[in-house]
Amino acid sequence: MEIRPYRREDEAALAGLSATCARGEGDFVLNPIWENADEFTAEFRRFDIAPETHVIVAEEAGGETIGFAGFLRRPESEVAGLICPIVKHGGRRRGVGGELLRAAQELANHKLGIRCATAGIGTRNRAGYSLLASHGFRPVRQHFLMRCDIAPEVTELTTEGLELAQPDDCDAILEIYHACGFESRSLEAMRACLQDGRHVLAVARRDGEVVAFSELETHLPKRVWVAYVGVNDDLRGRGVGSALVAWSLARQFEAGAVSAMLLLSPANRTALRAYEKVGFRRSRLIDVLEKNL
Repeated sequence: MEIRPYRREDEAALAGLSATCARGEGDFVLNPIWENADEFTAEFRRFDIAPETHVIVAEEAGGETIGFAGFLRRPESEVAGLICPIVKHGGRRRGVGGELLRAAQELANHKLGIRCATAGIGTRNRAGYSLLASHGFRPVRQHFLMRCDIAPEVTELTTEGLELAQPDDCDAILEIYHACGFESRSLEAMRACLQDGRHVLAVARRDGEVVAFSELETHLPKRVWVAYVGVNDDLRGRGVGSALVAWSLARQFEAGAVSAMLLLSPANRTALRAYEKVGFRRSRLIDVLEKNL
């Protein structure tokens, strides 16, 4: 067996492995979660990085691809998401996953400058959890992976004051974003997010002022992600956020999306009820593990 860098002709094989090896309860990982070659390409385009430098492939002597691993990150960031080792069923119990994980860490240390990696593993994926734990990854938190597979219902009453964000809204959106305690983001990054074609931002207005926003990631057009939702303090708990998410997702379903996903802390019961009101259901419970490399 050889472990080598990704080549462009590997795209279809890796997407196929992702789709067939990581869908069951006992195999589930958060990354990779691609279902076809287009989603594979879109994921790396989203981060503006090249799979040739961030993905490694395990190949049999006869040329058959039996597994892969790697990283997703923003360019030059020292923090990355691990593309967990995915191994073809026929290649399991031969140490391929361990070899890929060791090689991925070597790649991170010696070529990519990654200093911290996180991984998401379904709580029933005991083999995957054990592999990561044996290499020094430690659990830090849990998330629900939630899915919505039916277009949310919206009415004129609930859509009043809801609309797509405009460039002039960036300052107001960023103020709410930071008030909610989300990860640091600059005004320039918020403006880029509004214009990059891979996000959809919507706002709720009251008396002409932005009082809430939602941000969808649409790099996977068929399966959009709810990235952030923020509401002014004085309007929380009144259904503004759920109405805005429902309206935004209804537009995406009308444009061809077939599902929507999001990650949520099990401790956030208020948000859990709000998303269930939109139509989301708990799909998986995820263990998030982390390691300083």
